[in-house]
Amino acid sequence: MPMGPAEIVASLKELCVDEGPRLSTDRIVRWIDRHGGYESERELIAFAKKMKARQLARRLMYEDEESGLRIRRLWSFRDRVTGKHYYADVAQLPPERRRKLIHQYARFLEQLRSVRQAMSDYFAGQRFFDFYSGLPEDEASTGMRRRAQSAARRM
Repeated sequence: MPMGPAEIVASLKELCVDEGPRLSTDRIVRWIDRHGGYESERELIAFAKKMKARQLARRLMYEDEESGLRIRRLWSFRDRVTGKHYYADVAQLPPERRRKLIHQYARFLEQLRSVRQAMSDYFAGQRFFDFYSGLPEDEASTGMRRRAQSAARRM
């Protein structure tokens, strides 16, 4: 009998222990397939079509003439009431709101690049994390937890 999503996710811990710390997407796909984690062909095709649509929607770009930035034009979000995914079109925002969003996006993008670079450096064997963290371990994790809870409340 095929396992459900929660059981598959739990079973991935075994894969991580057996074959980690470095796993390819192909290896994870084979693991899920071997454990019967994929639904019927029809459901799998429908899911793949949704994922492809989301991938293509992310590729549509908006070029801000004022800042010269190119950002995604369509941003997905989940409606809290219905649980469905929808897309907001940056080009259709009121000009002042769009300007503010792009400014905030530019600031966040720079921070995100720094975090991604630090993570890449870390996994490449360049252990720079001590440089980035100035807080003791418990204070840093408490701060992260508070920010995550705050972000969850905003969603």
